[in-house]
Amino acid sequence: MAWEAVADLDQLEEGDMMLCHMGGEPICVVRLYEDEAVAVHNTCTHQQQPLNEGYLQEDDSLICPAHNSRFDLHTGVPTGVPAVDPIPTYACKIEDGAIWVDFEQQTNDAAIPHKPYH
Repeated sequence: MAWEAVADLDQLEEGDMMLCHMGGEPICVVRLYEDEAVAVHNTCTHQQQPLNEGYLQEDDSLICPAHNSRFDLHTGVPTGVPAVDPIPTYACKIEDGAIWVDFEQQTNDAAIPHKPYH
């Protein structure tokens, strides 16, 4: 496992998200609650739009800003069309005043979304 600190806790309030790059891939880190954060691939599986520009919902889902695809942030499963494929989710924790992500520890079996064609 290769845990990496991606943000200090004071950088993200509850409900905030940020973009970081790990292993050459864009990762969206979301601080859901005081003691919980999640990390998902930042690319919507519908038309490869950046999810960090989307909208966090009270049910811990994220809505893509382009076409309103909705993803469960814990599982990566799409819960609203037009997306039908899940997004990768990664091990994430809050510890020692920071948010940590282990990009090498994907927590679901979703394929890495391909890069946009444009």
